[in-house]
Amino acid sequence: MIGYFGDIIFETSDKRICNFNNMKQAASATYSDHKRYRKKPEREFEGPNNQTVSFEMKLKAGHGVRPLTMKNKIIRYCENGKVCPFVLGGKKVGDGNWTIDSVDASFDEVWNRGELVSVTLSITAAEYH
Repeated sequence: MIGYFGDIIFETSDKRICNFNNMKQAASATYSDHKRYRKKPEREFEGPNNQTVSFEMKLKAGHGVRPLTMKNKIIRYCENGKVCPFVLGGKKVGDGNWTIDSVDASFDEVWNRGELVSVTLSITAAEYH
């Protein structure tokens, strides 16, 4: 097992491939600039912002995953505001739990009767405290 996001397990084996690519993690902070007469503004650190991550998941039926079921599950996480732990290699990503802010789905392969065989999901998530 590579890790998990809630009950979505990231793994690669001879029976199942459910993994992500191109993960980016971003951290930022908030500052205030205080104007001063005839001087440069003075910066004041207010605190850190919630971290964000973005990644892609390419789900294929031939890899032991049900693309439509997984896509719908991740969209439900987003639309219902599900709060989940995000763990990679046994270590939490960031300081807290996470929510999925957006999901973009690219229907890569659809067969004759509308069966979704391959889908690429672009996911953006943020820390939730």
